[in-house]
Amino acid sequence: MQFSVLMSVYENDNSDHLKVALNSIFENQTLKPNQIVLVLDGKIPKNLGNVIEEFQMSNPKVLTLVPLKENVGLGEALRIGSSYCKFPYICRMDADDISDSKRFEKQINFMHAHPDIDVLGSNIKEFKNDIDDQNMMIREVPKSSNEILKFAKKRNPMNHVTVCIRKSALEKCGGYETCLLLEDYYLWLKMIANGCKLMNTSESLVYVRVGNGFISKRSSKTRILGWKKLQSYMVNHKMINHFEALMNMAYICGFVLTPNKLKEFLYNNFLRKSI
Repeated sequence: MQFSVLMSVYENDNSDHLKVALNSIFENQTLKPNQIVLVLDGKIPKNLGNVIEEFQMSNPKVLTLVPLKENVGLGEALRIGSSYCKFPYICRMDADDISDSKRFEKQINFMHAHPDIDVLGSNIKEFKNDIDDQNMMIREVPKSSNEILKFAKKRNPMNHVTVCIRKSALEKCGGYETCLLLEDYYLWLKMIANGCKLMNTSESLVYVRVGNGFISKRSSKTRILGWKKLQSYMVNHKMINHFEALMNMAYICGFVLTPNKLKEFLYNNFLRKSI
């Protein structure tokens, strides 16, 4: 049951957050990964480099560094990084989040026991300062494959940072591609179209940092272009019809253009669940 963890880091990431993230996926895990693939998406500052060097010195046989000369964006960085993953399962992780200590033990054991499942994700707990916050929110995702298929027609059905992917299934669907802030959503649609089976557990296996910039990132007009690509893909693969695609575009345009204060209210009261 060997597995790799796939991460990407770039110049604007926080070095303290990266250190905590790395510790959460190795030192603190009940089942440790056999390999951590860390893509350096362009040049990184010295403080990030120091954290990576310290981790590499402590775990020289675990860390695989993939340095890129220029920043290529998350989708391309993960596409490149996935080719360096040596083992049958690939678990995703971000450079500023925290994995539950039993995350990999639970996911890898489940995937091994259920060979029909190609991707396993979970809910997430969102925090602003630390994971002892009393005001954390949960992003719940659909559990069964049928629920995921239905949900995917309108919203992203998986929490990207939580997923464990069967490498053979990732390769079957063509892997990661750039999709303007929606690389993961596009990947799930491609996997569904290629007959892969996706599932989520009801647990929250990753704590996701939602501090500065979380709401403003949801206001990027670039996201509208990514959604347009998703709608075309779903229409072409008969997941939705043209009217449904039009409604989806109306929704995302309205949401992106919504003032940030109102957007935050919607997240807190409708799109997330209080603990």
